[in-house]
Amino acid sequence: MTARTCIAVDSTCDLPAKFIQQHNIEVLPIYIKHAKGQELDYRDPQTMLNFYKNHSRDVYGLAQSDPLSVNDMTDILKKRLLPKYDLVQVVTINSKKSDVFKRVSEAALVNEPKFRELERNEGRAPFRIRLYDSMSMFTGHALLVYELVKRIQVDNLPLNKSIREIDNMRDQVYGYLIPNDLSYMRERRHLRKGDNNISWINFKLASALNLRPIVQLHRGNTDKIDTGRGFLGALEKLLAHVKKQIQQGLTSDVVAMSYGGLLEEIKDEPVLVEFREFCKQYNIKTMLSMMSMTGAVNVGPKSFALSFATDKDLV
Repeated sequence: MTARTCIAVDSTCDLPAKFIQQHNIEVLPIYIKHAKGQELDYRDPQTMLNFYKNHSRDVYGLAQSDPLSVNDMTDILKKRLLPKYDLVQVVTINSKKSDVFKRVSEAALVNEPKFRELERNEGRAPFRIRLYDSMSMFTGHALLVYELVKRIQVDNLPLNKSIREIDNMRDQVYGYLIPNDLSYMRERRHLRKGDNNISWINFKLASALNLRPIVQLHRGNTDKIDTGRGFLGALEKLLAHVKKQIQQGLTSDVVAMSYGGLLEEIKDEPVLVEFREFCKQYNIKTMLSMMSMTGAVNVGPKSFALSFATDKDLV
């Protein structure tokens, strides 16, 4: 991949800031509209730290996230991407859960004649923007981008072949989410796109028993697969489930994880430390990042997400 080619993701892609910087990944921001106005989520580390340090239910409890408009996306194409690149490969969040794919596609279509005019009048190289739907969210989205970067920069494969290979892996990605604040999700149920799996009865029961659901995201579908007693109980159950999959073999050498809060709050939890050591025994890397502001707004702060890829039946 040449210097005039880049990978771009929307800000919901839970990649560590260091990885984004090292591999020159462009981040397309998302609007967060809250009680005090609106701000942009573009995975800036300091902005994310401030968000989590100052997060309050009053401001963000009913906040909504919204992809950039076609006009906003056009500005980014013209001012940030067009001057630096000839080809931009965008990998987006699941298009069934967000309109990022649709907005970027519309902006590319609207600007196509202008790109061709620039080529004729300025003699510049053709500019192309390509889109790929990860059909995943949060850490699943991040895992696919990790694999795409690895094929391009480590295996030295062409971009087109690299995209075909992650396309073969896309259905192998299993994502998981542990919401930490069920009342937050309950209050936001009318804002969620298609996910109303927490009924009032289940909510009352889960709250009374201090249960946390473990939600699985696979092939664009969302299902509750288990519960754990408290957040750490659910996390322990999830990691035990993932260990079984690692033992029978993964198709990616990384487990991607994210946390909706300051990483200092979770990275040294004994169950997570032990899990990282377990992964090392099987030559599996672990990648932990802060959950995007957009993710935390939609599923609640202090939530946990994890993804791996396997071509085997789950055990």
